[in-house]
Amino acid sequence: MYWGEVLGGGGVMMEEELWRKGPWTAEEDRLLVEYVRLHGEGRWNSVSRLAGLKRNGKSCRLRWVNYLRPDLKRGQITPQEESIILELHARWGNRWSTIARSLPGRTDNEIKNYWRTHFKKKAKSPSDAAEKARNRVMKKQQFQQQQQLQQQQQQYEAQKQLQFNFDMKDIMALLEDNNTCRTPYAAASQSRQEMNTMHQNNTEEQGFFYSMLNNGNISAPETSSEEIFLDGLWNLDHGNFTVANAASKAGLYNLVAPFC
Repeated sequence: MYWGEVLGGGGVMMEEELWRKGPWTAEEDRLLVEYVRLHGEGRWNSVSRLAGLKRNGKSCRLRWVNYLRPDLKRGQITPQEESIILELHARWGNRWSTIARSLPGRTDNEIKNYWRTHFKKKAKSPSDAAEKARNRVMKKQQFQQQQQLQQQQQQYEAQKQLQFNFDMKDIMALLEDNNTCRTPYAAASQSRQEMNTMHQNNTEEQGFFYSMLNNGNISAPETSSEEIFLDGLWNLDHGNFTVANAASKAGLYNLVAPFC
């Protein structure tokens, strides 16, 4: 219903539309169906003028799409339709009109109401089973990470120990080589020291013996180190070498020499 008012001399008309609200009556549904049969869907803002309805264009469109359309499905949403709603909502979210295109005979408003009634609370608060499953997965991942870290640590310690063993073997081999090189030199040095000691002892004994025989008039002949050394080698060949033998032999030689 339109109310017109002319303001001033400009001839400008202000229209005030008074729309009816509330539930649709059977007569209103009949007028809307007749309008769509004659003019087709669309041009909803013309319904009030052409069909005499006191409803705005949006109200006429929603009434037709959601309730009066002949291809609408009646009854509860089937399990197959529910699966499609869940799948498409996971892909497109709350785009109800887009979802409705994949469900012939179902309106976007019907799908939206069904979702909010059956799935909205579940989507906001996950079930205990899902939460427990998530916790189990997280604990399993943490345990696997800890196991991996422990294995890496053990491998690192084993490599360190193996390297330490190799280093110690190398050090021991070097020490053994050094000892092998030093042994002949040490033995020869010790032999020379023992021969020098024997020569010194023999010289002192000979001097003391000659002083007793000649009251200091017979001097002991000097014995070369070469003679003592050769004499010592002779005794070594026969296995009878001692310090005493070396001294007595040198003494007898020196006693006999002056009287020959």
